[in-house]
Amino acid sequence: MAHSSRSAVAGLFCVGVINTQSMGLGGGFLMTYYDRSTGKAYSLMQGKCAVRSLRGHVWRGRGISSERRACCGCPWRTPRIPELYERFGGNLPWAELLEPTIKLCEDGHLVNWHMARALKFNAEDIKKEPSMSVFINPETGDVYKEGDTLKRPQLAKTLRDLQQDPDALYSGQLASKLAQDIQSFGGIVTEEDLRMYKLACVEGSHEHYTAAWPDKYVLCASPGSGLILGFILNILDEYGLTPESIDDSNIVLTHHRITEAMKWAYAKRTELGDADFVDMSGLTKNLTSDDYAAYIHSQITDDRTFQDPEHYGAVTADPDDHGTAHFSLLAPNGDAVSVTSTVNLYFGAGIRSVQTGIVLNDEMDDFSAQTSQITLGFLLHLPTLLGQRPLSSMCPAVFVDSKGDVRLIIGAAGGTKISSGVAWASLRNLWFGDNIKEAVDARRIHHQLFPMTFSYEQGILPKIVEGLQTIGHVTEEFGIGGSVVCAIARGDNGKIYANSDFRKAGEVDGF
Repeated sequence: MAHSSRSAVAGLFCVGVINTQSMGLGGGFLMTYYDRSTGKAYSLMQGKCAVRSLRGHVWRGRGISSERRACCGCPWRTPRIPELYERFGGNLPWAELLEPTIKLCEDGHLVNWHMARALKFNAEDIKKEPSMSVFINPETGDVYKEGDTLKRPQLAKTLRDLQQDPDALYSGQLASKLAQDIQSFGGIVTEEDLRMYKLACVEGSHEHYTAAWPDKYVLCASPGSGLILGFILNILDEYGLTPESIDDSNIVLTHHRITEAMKWAYAKRTELGDADFVDMSGLTKNLTSDDYAAYIHSQITDDRTFQDPEHYGAVTADPDDHGTAHFSLLAPNGDAVSVTSTVNLYFGAGIRSVQTGIVLNDEMDDFSAQTSQITLGFLLHLPTLLGQRPLSSMCPAVFVDSKGDVRLIIGAAGGTKISSGVAWASLRNLWFGDNIKEAVDARRIHHQLFPMTFSYEQGILPKIVEGLQTIGHVTEEFGIGGSVVCAIARGDNGKIYANSDFRKAGEVDGF
């Protein structure tokens, strides 16, 4: 397990620098970890806890960019990565894992296409915020562009401190500096909040055996959306889908069935919560039950769809959430890691801790969104939320064959389109016979029930769209993008193949 442990830890630090717009020390992650030697799987959840100092406060939900800074302290989510490393037994000295990322910060790294895009999109706000000046090129007076070299000297100093003391962000001088900076921006996180924060690890994850192929899947636990991904697949498992399901004569019907499965699953997403605080046993039992999947399958009509969310059992509107980054790992010993990380919006709260160099998150909006029914500005009483993690669309997944070998490691970035994107690429690879390149690159479909619209990526065959319109679906095209999937698959020949979505200009690597 050590190979995957050290790769995951090093990867979280490294990608958090080169993709600061989407993840980093100021954010958090959901991870699915599969141990080949024991056959056990684990969900590791770092993130989004409402802090103790909110007790007695009333939080007014925000979302307007000018107020993002006020969200940064409320659900503080600094990753307790050292706990991950200790729990799963890395065999390299801790300091060595941080060294490559420190070098990136000290020597500089080339700004990639996606960071440059995010910097351009947020340029006006970045220029107005003094703490974000590190992202302004002193030679041009503008945000850094693709191919420019960006250095992060203050973050490098913080990482040097973490080399010496892995717990430095949660106690001692670094914690004090971090809390001071957060409070200076209007946040209310304290050193006690940082000290009390822990990494959650659930052994077993959500496991399920499927009938359509000799595999099982292991998915992240709540408040991630692994249950939603699994429920989509469970419903579709009832159809016995094969490559013939997407031939010319069946393609419209298959897309309709997949869309209906998404609608039923996203309706259940509105009932998810933090299992440490909310009784999820009944919902979990249903969403992992073959009998319940068969019942929902019986409710799907091949020649009709419905426009009323209550038909699908939705209890409230499904909140939209925001950007993320994902990577998948397969170790030589067969262990697998699927991890998705986020700071919420691009560059989180749009502010940076000057004393530590860490870009801060704005995760309190995730609590706001769940209660507002997508309407901002409501009042949310927080005593019931203290310590809880809000709902997340992240659903890192691992599929395992009947021998216990990894068949597919997959996850995605992309807010509420994550679950549908991962489900789509997974079923194309596992059921429809696509190789991993074809499965990830294929144009995507999405339906999250709110709004009541079938969304399809530019390039979907017109025949599919027209056929769904005939059945009654309201359709809407979106440009290339939406979700961004990263996956590693084992082919029928036993060889390993990987694909990092072209939609975010990602890359693959191995040895």
